[in-house]
Amino acid sequence: MALLRKLALGLLLAALTAALVMAGWELWSHQQWASMPVNVPGLTGDDRARILQDRMDLLTRRVSDMELLVLILLGTSGFYAIVLVLSSYFSTTSFARQADQTINHIQDQIGLAMGDLRELQEETEQRLRKMTATRTPETPEPPAASEAQIAEITARLAAWRDAPLSEHARLELVRDENTAAYLEVAAGSRAAAALAGLYLALGRIYASSDAARSRFYLERALRLSTPESPQASEIHYDLACGSAASHEFTRAMRELAAAFEHQFRALEERLAGDIEEGGKLYELASTAPFDKAVNDLLLNMSIGIG
Repeated sequence: MALLRKLALGLLLAALTAALVMAGWELWSHQQWASMPVNVPGLTGDDRARILQDRMDLLTRRVSDMELLVLILLGTSGFYAIVLVLSSYFSTTSFARQADQTINHIQDQIGLAMGDLRELQEETEQRLRKMTATRTPETPEPPAASEAQIAEITARLAAWRDAPLSEHARLELVRDENTAAYLEVAAGSRAAAALAGLYLALGRIYASSDAARSRFYLERALRLSTPESPQASEIHYDLACGSAASHEFTRAMRELAAAFEHQFRALEERLAGDIEEGGKLYELASTAPFDKAVNDLLLNMSIGIG
């Protein structure tokens, strides 16, 4: 179709060139005949009639040539217009066909991904059932063993916090999440503080990649932490950073106020750095009316320190 369109364009250009050449020729011929005088002394009436007849014949041929030229131009223009319309139609049809194929391919990929996700979910459920089946109420896991396992996982998660995760690390992360869910059921309130630290570590890992999952783990950690403790304040502070990143400034300010309900020096140092340009709370601290609330919070902290 592209070749046919080029051919039609070539014919149209050739017809236009021929029209220009013919127009120049007709102009030159007209000037030649127009310069021939009719009223020349010595010419008889028959000579004058013959000259006028020749001019009439020339004009007739010129009109015929112009008609032929107009027909050629109309024909080539119409042919080019038809080719252009057909080319546009076939191009649109081809694009629509390719778009349908792309959409079908994407749907196939989504179906495969959903299948992998279901397999992973089933594998996780099977592992959880095996883990719960191996421990009966008569043989509970010792609290010290649970806390040691939680501490080991928390330390590993802390090492992964600011580093890119490899495929092996991501697999270990999924396993750690499943183990944390099991330990919360198995250990119960005996290891609540340790589990709160584990969930806090999980929330920090997902803070930059999955805001919803990060908030889920932080809120879970907050439920297990001791109220009015330094750990609870850290969780409130991380929730404030996550809410500020999502532009939920009202929630972020509420979490920030809860974090500084009691004076903790480490959080004060974090806040001083996070409200600077490029910090996690910079946008919150520079947006009215929350900027005033942050300034009031800093003022109250200064008074408390004094």
